[in-house]
Amino acid sequence: MTEKTQNINLRLLREDVEPAGAIRAGVTLEPWAAFEGSQVATGALGGGYPGWTDFLDLPAATKNNLIQRSAYGLAFLKADARWFAVSFGMGHSKLDQTAFEQDFGLRVVLNAVDHTKLRSADLRTPDSNTLSRRSQTSRGSERTAFEIDPERDIVRGLLGEPKDKTFATRISGSDALTIRRKVKLDDLPSICSRALALHGLDDYKTEFGWIDQIKHVRDAKVLERLDGALASALTDALANNPSEVDDIGLAYPVIYDPDKTDWVRFRGFSSQSVFPDLEIVHYLSDLKAKSLSVYDKDFLSRHSVQECDEKGQVNGQAWPVKDCLVFETVLDGETFTLSGGRWYRIDADLAKEVAAYFANTDKVALPDAHAGDNEKRYNARVEASGGDLLSLDVKLVKPSDSSTSIEVCDFLGKDKRLIHIKDKSESSRLSHLFNQGLVSAIALKRDGPFRDRVRTKIAEQPGGADYVDLVPAAGTHLVPADYTVVFGVLVNGSPKKEPRLPFFSLITFRHAGRRIADELGYKVAFAWIKKPAAGVGKKAERQKKEP
Repeated sequence: MTEKTQNINLRLLREDVEPAGAIRAGVTLEPWAAFEGSQVATGALGGGYPGWTDFLDLPAATKNNLIQRSAYGLAFLKADARWFAVSFGMGHSKLDQTAFEQDFGLRVVLNAVDHTKLRSADLRTPDSNTLSRRSQTSRGSERTAFEIDPERDIVRGLLGEPKDKTFATRISGSDALTIRRKVKLDDLPSICSRALALHGLDDYKTEFGWIDQIKHVRDAKVLERLDGALASALTDALANNPSEVDDIGLAYPVIYDPDKTDWVRFRGFSSQSVFPDLEIVHYLSDLKAKSLSVYDKDFLSRHSVQECDEKGQVNGQAWPVKDCLVFETVLDGETFTLSGGRWYRIDADLAKEVAAYFANTDKVALPDAHAGDNEKRYNARVEASGGDLLSLDVKLVKPSDSSTSIEVCDFLGKDKRLIHIKDKSESSRLSHLFNQGLVSAIALKRDGPFRDRVRTKIAEQPGGADYVDLVPAAGTHLVPADYTVVFGVLVNGSPKKEPRLPFFSLITFRHAGRRIADELGYKVAFAWIKKPAAGVGKKAERQKKEP
């Protein structure tokens, strides 16, 4: 049998799953003569013409010449008492993704790859608006080239060159393992055995030990408790005002194309509503409209998010709601976070370190919020009240080395406070708030012409003449120690619990705070701006009017 260079795509079935339990409905398995006990499935997919042919209003005869079909192949074989699935073409689309060991391919790559010859990394930074990105290099590089932050990023996939070139010439992995090498059909069992052995090693800890600071949870009993905690939190959210929920979020679980679709609908409970963006408040309001008051754990698998157009017509991808939920909880003293449908255990030392950094940050007071305030309403009211704060909200200025303008701060204080405000319940990530403060601090310190433009912008504001000289002109020295970068977060006040930042927001806060203070020399402070619960403010107003 002739060797041929081939991409081999492997998945490892869970120990309690047989091939028949790893395929989707409509797929038929047959005995495969290549290896004893193995099975195979093949078939065709597609059969329709592209959607763009309707847009072009092409005649039926032309459309018929453009009908597309594709094929799939699946082979199941055993190696070292474990079942493997080898997929070809669109074969992976016919597999039940819950039947396989998650992160199998990633673990193999971590143990097999030459850490100096990485070529690509798929990363996810969980938050209320999860950031997914793929970083690639033109030649083999170390981790630092991909700007992986071990304290913020979950590594979902890696590609590189293995140390053992007899195993593969290139290797990549996430849940599936893909290897490229010269191979004969008879080599498949030995490849599977080698992959299984690599999966079981701890060699990765030498160069990739940091990856365990954020670990994927696999224990079924722990997962059952975590899903229960999530269902309880959603039930509590349904019992309250959905617009005031700030400890549960929704985020796309993949790198998606916002140019193709910007509407979504929720499936699984007979909803016909469509929404212009993916927000937890929309999901909860939709559930309440259907008189659902208790969130059962089964909803996590039955409910889904579907991309659609403004009329509700499907025009994109769909995901289980659980894959989109962002949630954090503490179980037996350990911190867990949900992202992309997977639970992650946060290293205890890391959790303590970031919590301690926040606890030790100076806390300051900012003007009170009113019930129902968001960032825009709060900033407008503080601006109208006067005082020693100048509003620079949405007053954008472009740094000299940037193609885009930035917000210097929301408010400039006469005491040289640079105050940045964000509503914790908004869809934008809190990390944006902290990064905004960092970018502004860097530009103010290093960019003299930028400061001149800031001074001009200040002078244009009502009362701005009293604030202009707080920002030194170009050619003069700005002393960072004279300034305090203040991060203010609007949060729904609750007598039952103290507000807190999600773990990954704490990570971003520490990252930005360290750079602002340690590298740039500014002071850093934080302020909780508590909003009264809806109704509390109205009650107080009535009491004022009573004789």
